[in-house]
Amino acid sequence: MELYIKTIGDPNFDPLKVHSNGEIAQLITQIETVLFTNKREVLGKPNFGCNLEDLVYSLNYNNYQIKERVDQQINAYCPLAKKYRVSAEVNFVKGTVRDIAYIDITIDSKYLLQVYIN
Repeated sequence: MELYIKTIGDPNFDPLKVHSNGEIAQLITQIETVLFTNKREVLGKPNFGCNLEDLVYSLNYNNYQIKERVDQQINAYCPLAKKYRVSAEVNFVKGTVRDIAYIDITIDSKYLLQVYIN
């Protein structure tokens, strides 16, 4: 059982839910947790987390390197990713102030989790 971590403003937010029922919902929760956690924020797991802001805007990483980091984190810290086929793709588009990174995570070619860093 995974705790329900969606907040007001998230798509399909349900204020009455306490935990996620389906495995896909649980996997999405695991992936979101890994993506939005910075390294050294989890006590006892200093390598847990993607550090997305740092990866995207440090200017030292290209989209392939960011994809590899996301894949590595998902494989290491999302147990349900071993049961389902999970793939990530990273693209950059020109923004007005700075470039925008889109991270698309596909689960079993059916479900898409899209994150953008602006």
